[in-house]
Amino acid sequence: MHTSILRGSDFEIFVNGCQKDHADFFREWTNTRRLGFVAPRRVDGIGAVNLIMAHVTAFYDSYRATNEDFFAYPDFFSFQSGNPLASYSMLDFHPEHKCVSVSDDANERLDAINDRGINVLIVPDGRDTDSDFHRIQMASARRNIDTCYVYSFDGRVEDADLIIRCPKERLFDEYVRWISKVFDSLELAKDAKAQQLQSEWMFWQNGKTFVEQSFRRVHLEEALRFL
Repeated sequence: MHTSILRGSDFEIFVNGCQKDHADFFREWTNTRRLGFVAPRRVDGIGAVNLIMAHVTAFYDSYRATNEDFFAYPDFFSFQSGNPLASYSMLDFHPEHKCVSVSDDANERLDAINDRGINVLIVPDGRDTDSDFHRIQMASARRNIDTCYVYSFDGRVEDADLIIRCPKERLFDEYVRWISKVFDSLELAKDAKAQQLQSEWMFWQNGKTFVEQSFRRVHLEEALRFL
């Protein structure tokens, strides 16, 4: 629950170029909603860290609004291909079973997503599959998934309609430390690909005092093409 130090005021959110308060963006949010992101290279979910943490903060805000003590973690999941899995526990994906191992097969990935009742689905840009999903799979997906976003590891997607900056300078070093722990969870000395991805990400952030990432909201059918 250490990320609960973040507040809505730590985020700058722009929808179609217009700034929105965090509270306004998450006006309809409830703490029972479930988020999942697909990370084929395990650590590439860092490209969606701002969107993820904005949702995590909305989760904690729903508890803070009650003015009661709480001990809870959001029901958020990462769907990763390859082993060992990266740990996103520093982003409050806890316990570790919320980091889910999936194959490269889009049908199997959708099964894992459906099994966990995901409402908000975040998928990586680039892959364009034409999978033939079973109508039972699609019925489940349409019943539960109501919001989909496309992200990119480098934090920039084409035709973006959502930009999120975080955090304010007071928490930047701590924020980057959380992110570094995700990379470090893969024992980088033994994982050249993850080491390369971390080097790229740190290079992009060099000299900056906040993380800026863009996203594209899409319909479910388009999102599933990126599985």
